[in-house]
Amino acid sequence: MKNPITVNELQALLNNENTVAEALEFYYEYVPTSPFTGEYQLKSHIQIIEDDDFADSAIRNYTPLFIIREKLLEDANNIAKKQRDKLFQQRKSDKNRKILVTEGDSWFQYPKYKKLGIELSKEVKDVIDYIIDEPGYNVKSLDAAGDVIRNMFHLSEYLDIISELKPDAFILSGGGNDFFEIFPDMLKNGTPDSIDTYLKISWKTEIKVIETYYKGFLDILTKEFPDLPIILHGYDYIMPRTDGKWIGKPMIERGKLKLDKDRKTLIKLIMDEFNHAIFELSEKYNNVYFIDLRNTVPQDKKFWHDEIHPNDDGFKLVADKFISKLKSLGI
Repeated sequence: MKNPITVNELQALLNNENTVAEALEFYYEYVPTSPFTGEYQLKSHIQIIEDDDFADSAIRNYTPLFIIREKLLEDANNIAKKQRDKLFQQRKSDKNRKILVTEGDSWFQYPKYKKLGIELSKEVKDVIDYIIDEPGYNVKSLDAAGDVIRNMFHLSEYLDIISELKPDAFILSGGGNDFFEIFPDMLKNGTPDSIDTYLKISWKTEIKVIETYYKGFLDILTKEFPDLPIILHGYDYIMPRTDGKWIGKPMIERGKLKLDKDRKTLIKLIMDEFNHAIFELSEKYNNVYFIDLRNTVPQDKKFWHDEIHPNDDGFKLVADKFISKLKSLGI
């Protein structure tokens, strides 16, 4: 690996299966950009040059890095999905494997490259990774870190895939990004003896909007594929941290929630409302099943990668519930 490197040379390394792992590890680092997502960005010391003429010293700095980001980072962030697609195709001939189609956010597709043989500081084995490891399943993953339920619904990628593959089950994960990306703006100073006073009245409207998109999913899916098992879930109680940019710090700075127990009580209020809404909706449809993940991952930093995502051990506990539900349905 060399530094400086040209755009074309770096592109070639990322597109080559024999060099992509080493190139990602050498040139990139993972940087969170919102509560449920992040991206692989060029390391600060990496120098990108315009062409192979090093004599010109055409070192790329701020403005060209924006161009490079447009040209290269999409490739880096899509590699994990491509690897899953490749594995799905390899397993299609194995008739003993049940086919699952999954659509979700970073609980289902956390960006990482462990399967490519590299280790990065920000890496998690997510729910779908564990299900893929199960010998009885072949997973068609439509998941993407940072995805929101409204985009999943409107793009409707899942409909063509389900029609084509005729899977044994469809699993949906969404709503976390929709809610927590605007969470700081929902906070206000309240009183600990009435925890809901720390939230503007609009917070329940946001959950209702998410529920409406779930209803859209279920109305279409149960009409088009009445015999298809559909599995939904609510998130566990996430773990706000004092240094957490998206959850913990806004609670402290905007809501004046100084005590950890009060911050966790507020999270419990929100997640209970979210879970209740999706569960009540699921009960109105045939072949729709809800997994309650609350109290699955201990409120202990040993099980959490950050304030939103469990770590490998935490996600293993979550994945076990999905696998148990699938098996209870004969899938």
